Amino acid sequence: MSKPTDVPGLGPHARLSLAGPLLVRARLADVRRYEGALSGDGEPDPDAVHDMRVAARRLRAALQLFGDADLLALERQVKALQDALGAVRDVQVQREWLRGAAGGARAAGARALADAVDAARPRLEKKLHRALRGWAGAIAPALERSAQAAGGKGRLGGKRIAKELRRALRRLGRRAEAAEADPAPAPAHRLRIAAKRVRYLGELVQDGRPEAAERLLAELVPLQERLGALHDTDVRIERLADLGPRTPPRARVTARALLEDVRRDRTRQEQELRRVLERWREEDLIPALAAAFARKRRRGREAARHVPAVDGSGAPA
Repeated sequence: MSKPTDVPGLGPHARLSLAGPLLVRARLADVRRYEGALSGDGEPDPDAVHDMRVAARRLRAALQLFGDADLLALERQVKALQDALGAVRDVQVQREWLRGAAGGARAAGARALADAVDAARPRLEKKLHRALRGWAGAIAPALERSAQAAGGKGRLGGKRIAKELRRALRRLGRRAEAAEADPAPAPAHRLRIAAKRVRYLGELVQDGRPEAAERLLAELVPLQERLGALHDTDVRIERLADLGPRTPPRARVTARALLEDVRRDRTRQEQELRRVLERWREEDLIPALAAAFARKRRRGREAARHVPAVDGSGAPA
């Protein structure tokens, strides 16, 4: 996963009226970086699809944290782009997995299943290209114009930001509890969404609450990766169960065999996830992370030195 663009000079005492526009514009630039790579003919580059999708999710986190009413309205448009990227990405991931999932006697059946998955890609790519044209032509310019209104009152290391992180952590805690009790696809997916949100919020406030954010990200990054792998497995199970009856006999046999393998792998992943969430519960990890954001920020000369100078546009001088 690509890293978000760093905004140098921010610190705990940076005003949100300064930090908000800078961070929104940085996240916007991260999304726009992939416009050229995805604007041509032919199949979109899988890495660019993935990275633009992640960048869009990070941009949405910035808009949710710093946005006024106009920016929050645009956030829904960013989600539409993210969803179009996600639909193409899911097909690419599952197709490539199927192409490499089986050899020997299963190879021909696996290729037939991969082709069946890939049949949906042209239609999804058309939707993605429409979304990209709307993004480049209207949504991204509107975000650029409105970015200066981001931020609001307070400081990057202040109470308002800490309160938002604690609220997101409480939601994560409820979903972690539900997934530990029942790690079925729906609870696991809800936990994955909550984990993404907390992670990307943590990235945004790293300069404002560095110690708390560092501890949070150390736990959230591996959890999100684990949940992402589990999500891919759940999509495979769904696809194989759906495709099997609609494919030639050889592919049908392969689908049943692969489905058994993937379900066994899902059981293993489910057990591993439960162990992680059990440790979180036993260590009271989420309350501890929330408490770290509740502590008052450190004051002093060092924090003050991190406040950047800006020119009239709101950009660093």
